[in-house]
Amino acid sequence: MKRIIIGPGYPLRGGISESNQALDTFFQDSGEYSKIVSYSLQYPQFLFPGKKQTIDNPIDKATNLSMINTLNPFSWFKAAKYIIRENPNYVILRYWHPYFSICLSIISKLLKKKSIFIIGWVDNVHPHESIPFQKKLTSYFINSCDAFLVMSKSVEKTLLQYPVVRDKEIVFSPHPIYNVFGPIMNKLEARKRLAISKSEIHGDFILFFGLVRKYKGLDLLLDVMRSSIIKKMNIKLIVAGEFYDSKDKYVQKIKSFNLESSVLLHDFYIPNEDVAHYFCAADIVVQPYLSATQSGVSMVAYNFNKPMVLTNVGGLSEYVNDKEDGYLVDVKKEAIISALKDYYINKRESQFVAAIQNKKSSYSWKNLANKFDSLYNKFNHA
Repeated sequence: MKRIIIGPGYPLRGGISESNQALDTFFQDSGEYSKIVSYSLQYPQFLFPGKKQTIDNPIDKATNLSMINTLNPFSWFKAAKYIIRENPNYVILRYWHPYFSICLSIISKLLKKKSIFIIGWVDNVHPHESIPFQKKLTSYFINSCDAFLVMSKSVEKTLLQYPVVRDKEIVFSPHPIYNVFGPIMNKLEARKRLAISKSEIHGDFILFFGLVRKYKGLDLLLDVMRSSIIKKMNIKLIVAGEFYDSKDKYVQKIKSFNLESSVLLHDFYIPNEDVAHYFCAADIVVQPYLSATQSGVSMVAYNFNKPMVLTNVGGLSEYVNDKEDGYLVDVKKEAIISALKDYYINKRESQFVAAIQNKKSSYSWKNLANKFDSLYNKFNHA
């Protein structure tokens, strides 16, 4: 069977690129045909809040084709012509933002004229930060797909708000665990790699990881760090990720709360080869999100057997069994404080790690790949 994934791949950076790459790699390692048709221009620079859109050292067999310029319709037709020539059984369209809807919809409609089956792999139906005409744009994309795969029930629920979807198949498969960041490291060795001082290396560290955006709730976590309970317990916070929100307001808050010695700020995009250092250095990962669909960060945490404190928003509730393998809490400072207090005082780490290890098989790339193939086969396109 032949499959083509339309979406970002190496050298483009970010969780969506990583997961496209991981799925493509799984198919290829299984002896199956798979290829990524990626973007030569994903976002124009004025729309991209980060410093750069690519990684420096993509570790990959990289058969990706960077063909699609989102601002150049001629490239859309060129990509469609190439895919038609390859004649895949089905094409996966990766969708997470309405910015891509017109480009992807036109490519999809060109492919469907040649009876190529189109599966929309939907991360977000609506963006985390609203934009004008987002529902209209999203509806263009939805209309261009034959079926959908989602990685959280909350995304499925939002997708079903569009009437046209009710006549189409939606399959759920949880976000798989990332396995491209190297082996688990000794905690003390990881802390040495982060240059944590000898006087603090045996202390308690929590981790906030990933691009810093308003909806991810770092503001709330700094309020947690300010509390007398957390200060008395001498818990330190590692913030690892590039700021897509105003960095100054967070720095000012850290200073006004006198948290300079309690917050380690690594404010840059973390390359793949360094990701293990951060997760393995931490005792627990905290995701104080104000809104969410699913989370790639959670799947990195599971890869390294790290418990999590997750707020009960969107699809995050699907990842944790509260007080069995982590914590699912309200979006409140007091709830996060209570979870951290319980974790450290009652020494939950070994209990939670054992539970995580038992559930990891549910989040495999094989399961996701099989869901795509089954969805195609269900419509008798085998």
